Amino acid sequence: MEQSTNNNRQKRIVWHEDVLMKQLISYAIGVWMGRYRLDKKGLHIAHPNPTEDELQPYLYAGETVRIDDDGLIPVLPQSSPFDDNLPSRIADFVRIVFGAERLTENLNYIEQKLGTSIEQYVQKDFWKDHKKMYQNRPIYWLFSSSKGAFKCLAYMHRMNAYTAERVRSNYLLPYIEFLQNQIGELENRRATLSTTENRKLQNLQKALDECREYHERLQVVAEQAISFDLDDGVVVNYAKFGDVLGKIK
Repeated sequence: MEQSTNNNRQKRIVWHEDVLMKQLISYAIGVWMGRYRLDKKGLHIAHPNPTEDELQPYLYAGETVRIDDDGLIPVLPQSSPFDDNLPSRIADFVRIVFGAERLTENLNYIEQKLGTSIEQYVQKDFWKDHKKMYQNRPIYWLFSSSKGAFKCLAYMHRMNAYTAERVRSNYLLPYIEFLQNQIGELENRRATLSTTENRKLQNLQKALDECREYHERLQVVAEQAISFDLDDGVVVNYAKFGDVLGKIK
């Protein structure tokens, strides 16, 4: 909080630290998607079909920043098998920008101000906040199963006719395999499972069933190889993907 005096009247500026942390996370996503660069001001990629030069890695604070290769970031539990999962991406951003030596301290600070873990925030609330910020015209589109067992963000300026297929083949199918393996490991020792482990097994099975159902719908969309023109507006283009995307209204 800061104070200033204007015409002999005292005014206060109140910093809403939870809002600042949410904006920081949104900016971090933009850095990995290529919307922003840490070494330059303003927008970087905010147009369709970025060039190879625009997607090249660059140096910041002695670290190599690699823009996400496909413009897709999965939003899954930290146990998921993807290096570019969103909680990991946020941790990488904080490490590069604020230093590795204070990474744990800074992540704890972010979570303290959010009032929840980073994983819980991105799983449950980021998409709602993003839609609100952009008045239901999101720049990061959400591929999502019916109850959110599988989620993946796509940067609309880097989407093309093959995006849905990339989500399916690069993330959804490997995640289904991951869930199957987790379930298999627990079922192999079902007789000795604790109550907590039995509950985990049930939740994994529900997630697997949901992801399989979502795969059936996403595969249909992927086979259509949907292309679009952003000049038509977000709402028109978003609707072309039907129910494989999270609702924007």
